[in-house]
Amino acid sequence: MKPLKSFILLEKPEDKLRNRLIILGFLLFIIIISYVMYGSVAYGLSKLENYSFQEAAYAPTVRLKTIEVDCAEKNKFKTYVVDGEMDKNKGLSVFSKIKNDEAMLFVFDTLDRYSFWMKDMKFPIDIVWLDQYGYVVDLKSDALVNTYPEVFEPKAESLYVLEFNAGIAQKMNIKIGDFCSFDLSTLK
Repeated sequence: MKPLKSFILLEKPEDKLRNRLIILGFLLFIIIISYVMYGSVAYGLSKLENYSFQEAAYAPTVRLKTIEVDCAEKNKFKTYVVDGEMDKNKGLSVFSKIKNDEAMLFVFDTLDRYSFWMKDMKFPIDIVWLDQYGYVVDLKSDALVNTYPEVFEPKAESLYVLEFNAGIAQKMNIKIGDFCSFDLSTLK
């Protein structure tokens, strides 16, 4: 049995051209395969744009956790609660619309001035910031979809943030200093 080297590349002086063509063909094959693989990967990545691999596996959990929030002593909302980072980043953008008696409550770990934007939103909203006791410390009415990348930042620190359909805060007469009550213990 001939060794592999002598089978592919012959060692006779008259076979130098054949040996060079075999090597050149092999290199050309490697270059073509590399180009095709690179092109496929580059094309796939170009389709991703700013898509995050974490988002690829994202399934909103906001529908699984709801509580009732009562604001200004007369307005009750079925409220989707978000406390996970991915859910907070997505917020109401996972919905094409919500009902006027629905809201989203963002629950944070510490008091801070949490800012919001309208990235990927499909409808305008009101944003209401609440302190650790549930009192309204600031609000932004009618945050429009086309305001992105503008950032809405409260004037005071908050621990919770509520989002409603645009116009609900005014319709329900929710204002700074009003109290919103909810029981987060029902989520555990």
